[in-house]
Amino acid sequence: MLKLCSDGAAYEAKPKNRTNVDILSVTDEVKDLLKMTVRVSLPAMLILEGDDGKIVNIFPSGRLLLRKFPSEEDAEEITKILSSLLYSQDT
Repeated sequence: MLKLCSDGAAYEAKPKNRTNVDILSVTDEVKDLLKMTVRVSLPAMLILEGDDGKIVNIFPSGRLLLRKFPSEEDAEEITKILSSLLYSQDT
């Protein structure tokens, strides 16, 4: 489910079902998949930044925070790419 955050500065996506993402184990795969640079990789959060300034935050709950995306369509595209990796993990 993708929606604009209340302050309008980012898009937020949450998984339909409860999940637990092991951030450290998916960091390299996500980085390569999105072709972004890892800014922060901690058990509690992964922050990636693209050359175009787009920023993706990933949380263990599966919540995604997508900042500096020009449109909902761009944010939705990244959400779909990440969903297959993050939400299909065996937990």
